[in-house]
Amino acid sequence: MSSELAGVFDPIPAGHGVVGLLSSDEFKRVVEPFDRALLDATGPRIGLVLAADARAAPHSARLGLAHYRRLGAEPSVVDVLHRSDATTDALPDLDVLFLAGGSPASLLEALRDTPFWTEALRRWNEGMALAGSSAGAMALCRHSLVPQPGDRRPTQWTTGLGPIEQVALAVHAATATAAWLKHVKETAPATAVALDDGVGVLLRAGEPPVVAGDGNVRVL
Repeated sequence: MSSELAGVFDPIPAGHGVVGLLSSDEFKRVVEPFDRALLDATGPRIGLVLAADARAAPHSARLGLAHYRRLGAEPSVVDVLHRSDATTDALPDLDVLFLAGGSPASLLEALRDTPFWTEALRRWNEGMALAGSSAGAMALCRHSLVPQPGDRRPTQWTTGLGPIEQVALAVHAATATAAWLKHVKETAPATAVALDDGVGVLLRAGEPPVVAGDGNVRVL
């Protein structure tokens, strides 16, 4: 499957960090294959950004710290929940910056065009990995879905955080309706790639994409 995705995703420039895109289920045992591959490719110091669901942040922090400690990592919570928190000095020295899932709109509001994210991209240029799950994975693309009022799933395209530009993601694809996937395919401003629940893709400089997890990754 990895060879089939070669040329679909952006090539990662030499010297830049890994990019990890996980469909769903962060901090659960089902995504251990993805997380182990991510940590093996990067390093143990992983910082969790929980701005996509600030109200659930204390609970998510407990789950995330326990999950990554169980995998032998050195996790921490990055203290950025709202836009006012997103300063340059809020980003610690990390091997991986991980954007957890929740509300795509809330995550973009907290991070887009902030000093924090400018610094994150600078660090990525120098080798720090960027990863995200669900809303966090979509946000790592230049084109990201957000919900309109009343939507159960995100249906409107907006500017994401980057750095991925060639691909736009449909996450939770295994449990999505055919109608929603058809909408994503027909409206996406870039190549639409569907990630089944619990599956992720790792992008590394000079290597083909690696799919980690039990499920499919496919171009719509």
